Amino acid sequence: MDLKEAWRNPVSLTFKLFCIVAFASIATPSRGEDAAVDALRAGIEGIYVLKEWHRNGQVLRPPLVDARTVLLNGRIMFISRYAAQEPNKMTMAGYGMYILEPGKFSYRYEGFSVVTQTANGTYVSEKVPWEGLKTFAASIENNEVRFRATNGPEEFRFNKDGMSYSDGTQKRVYQRVSDK
Repeated sequence: MDLKEAWRNPVSLTFKLFCIVAFASIATPSRGEDAAVDALRAGIEGIYVLKEWHRNGQVLRPPLVDARTVLLNGRIMFISRYAAQEPNKMTMAGYGMYILEPGKFSYRYEGFSVVTQTANGTYVSEKVPWEGLKTFAASIENNEVRFRATNGPEEFRFNKDGMSYSDGTQKRVYQRVSDK
């Protein structure tokens, strides 16, 4: 049977259409997956300003500490200033990307700088804190988006008012100042 005859054969044509539909359903996300990712995106995207930083048994607030975090359109930016231990001060700034998938959030920094000022001088590091993607299990519970690290204690929590980040030793609490 040549190609023209195969296309004319109703059994062969039905089989081919079944294969095309089956492949398309595997290759493209379902509407449910799109909706899940859209719900995660709506819950996290925005601009955040630090309200308090829990570190070493203390609760620190601006101006001793300050930070901004922006999550928007698959991009992340973070900057913080820690001046709670005079004369030592530290400024960190990073930018990178994030990926949202059903049940999963991953991000990495593409550039990162740490400037440390001490009584002995100023030091600069431009080493990213880790290589590759850091991956989190993503869920929505009680009107809150939660990202829990799949390999570590880190956790992000987002709600309509703000965000918190904890890593097991410290916690930063942010207020959402813009949702885009």
